[in-house]
Amino acid sequence: MPILGLVLVGFLLKQAGLIRRGDGQVMTRLIVNTTLPAIIFLSVARAEVTPGRLAVLALCGILISLGLRVVSGWWANHLKLERPVAGVMVLAAMVTNVGFFLFPIFQTVYGQEGISRLAAFDLGNSLMANSYGYYLAGSYGDKPPVGIQQGLKRVLSLPVLWAGLAGLAANLSGAQLPSFLVKLLEPLAAANAPLAMLTLGSFLQLSYPNWKPMAHTVALRMGLGFCLGQVLVLLVHLKGLERAAVSMGAAMPIGMVVLVYAAMEGLDAEFAAGAISLSILAGLFVTPMLLSLF
Repeated sequence: MPILGLVLVGFLLKQAGLIRRGDGQVMTRLIVNTTLPAIIFLSVARAEVTPGRLAVLALCGILISLGLRVVSGWWANHLKLERPVAGVMVLAAMVTNVGFFLFPIFQTVYGQEGISRLAAFDLGNSLMANSYGYYLAGSYGDKPPVGIQQGLKRVLSLPVLWAGLAGLAANLSGAQLPSFLVKLLEPLAAANAPLAMLTLGSFLQLSYPNWKPMAHTVALRMGLGFCLGQVLVLLVHLKGLERAAVSMGAAMPIGMVVLVYAAMEGLDAEFAAGAISLSILAGLFVTPMLLSLF
């Protein structure tokens, strides 16, 4: 409840004008480049898990994203949506909001062992969002399509990718982390939960004029995503924290980067913002129920 209460605080700050239009994206960049890499590095570096298991979780993130891309593309054609809206639907179904929405909750409930599993799952999700997702945004948009070189450059610039790899290297080496580094990163990691929840609250809105295709988009992202996650859990025989990471990660709201891509590539940014907001509202109700299951 305190974590979810921070979402409400972020929403009220926006309503009061203390968080202005555009501030949410600034806060998003701050989290992606500071607090989220810090918590991923520390959790993976300290985790008691083999690289093979981390690779399996990352692969689950990739497979779920690919499965949702296929189904959402077919469904967008079935609904005969305009390309700017169809592009947002496909991207929104693919890209999961793990870093902002689920990381703070996992940090509170499962600690660093849970975060390490979730970070591995999110690595697969992030790779898809920032490579293939980036390409799709260009192909659906009204600007020249992005090339492979640009997509690769974007992937290699991901702070969360390098944080995860650095944490894995530290874990495998068995070396003790320098105390000055721990003292630097631990406050940043601790700040991730409140800052992420406040940011989510700033993206909430209460008006949804184009709500039907938005509802379809949220159902694909969260409903079908959860079903695909359960299929992988059964196929790979995941247990414990690994099962929780894949099951819950697959059912999370739409990733914030969808709004960034929509604005960059000429997609329907208003539709993207509404779908993200609606998915966050749904997530506030769904996540407590999922916690009771896993």
